[in-house]
Amino acid sequence: MSAPPPRLAAILLAAGQSTRMGQPKALLPWGSLPLVRHQADLLTAHPAIDRLLVVVGSLQDEVSDALSDTPARVIVNPRFREGRATSLAAGARALQGAPTSVLVANVDQPLDANLLDPLVAAWRTDPSALWRPSYEGRGGHPLIVPADVAPELAHVTETTRGLRAVVTRHRPRLRSVPVDSRLAVLNLNTPADYAAAQPASDPAPSPKLSAGP
Repeated sequence: MSAPPPRLAAILLAAGQSTRMGQPKALLPWGSLPLVRHQADLLTAHPAIDRLLVVVGSLQDEVSDALSDTPARVIVNPRFREGRATSLAAGARALQGAPTSVLVANVDQPLDANLLDPLVAAWRTDPSALWRPSYEGRGGHPLIVPADVAPELAHVTETTRGLRAVVTRHRPRLRSVPVDSRLAVLNLNTPADYAAAQPASDPAPSPKLSAGP
């Protein structure tokens, strides 16, 4: 009997207070949609991703409303003010069922198909590895964590450096796949970052995108 195909879930972290941005990152316009909706639509549409959990905290009602007619499951993190690791742990604890690899994405790190498709294709070739995209030699995001490591996500803390500690423990299994999308190394932390990234919010490919530092 052949082994069942590997499973892939996604956790989208959208609970932060957006202090440096000055307005909620999850609700920033990205093309014609709020950023959190753009992220959720892309992730839920991918045929390899069988479920999406979106972790909310700050402005949870507004962010949840933006996802109201999507297949995403919303998880409320009452400890969101304590840091991003608490949101990742909350999302991981909500995963149930058969073992699954987990794609960890942040709402302020926009995705597109040129980033997501090659990353998932690489994961399919070796689901036992930790996979990340790379752009022009720079390691990027999001990260796919294999099924046997994913349970560790439920126990990450800010004091132990969150997801970074998981990657450090399993660094020999970390692999990178080159992608053509500069979004792999983009972070929307400030209004200047957001302004520079606007070409990428257009549905068409955007070679003019200026990546953050």
